[in-house]
Amino acid sequence: MRTGILSIFALVILAAMLGCGEKNEIKAPGVGEADSLASVRIRPDQQISEAEIALFNGPVRTTVIKADYIEKFNKQDSTLAWGLDVYFYDREGKESSHLVADSGLVRETTKMLVANGNVVVVTPEDSARLETEQLFWNGRSEMITTDKFVTIYQHGDTLQGYGLEADRGLKRVKIKRQVKGTVKSTEGVTE
Repeated sequence: MRTGILSIFALVILAAMLGCGEKNEIKAPGVGEADSLASVRIRPDQQISEAEIALFNGPVRTTVIKADYIEKFNKQDSTLAWGLDVYFYDREGKESSHLVADSGLVRETTKMLVANGNVVVVTPEDSARLETEQLFWNGRSEMITTDKFVTIYQHGDTLQGYGLEADRGLKRVKIKRQVKGTVKSTEGVTE
């Protein structure tokens, strides 16, 4: 009788373990759907709801990343985040811009952030607003880049185009191609 109960208990545990196997796994990079059965699965080292990550340059806080949900993969130096809310700070510790996005990837050792889906960056100083579908933040160069379509609203002007290079405060902005826009005032513009 006791052996029968232990066998049933072991089967329940085994079924529970098999049922939970794939929910929070990612496939190794470069593995296609056809290879999925033979692929190596990587499981997160940590899963955190309502998380916050702070990045520093020496003693100076440069970035605070908040997210609804995070999965951290230590060996890959990769943190996947959903419901991103990111604050960037200048050298004096003053907020220079605020980014929101559907999801993102953070690489802490290289100070890189990739934001995906409904990406919006707003600067508190002059209320400039950048909208795009994907954005890269390089913490070492302190530059924002993308090859995607962008729209920038600033001082009543609207600029659109493909590709972008900008500083984190959106003071120096370069749209790379197919630039168009509307300018509220041409005062101060020289040829």
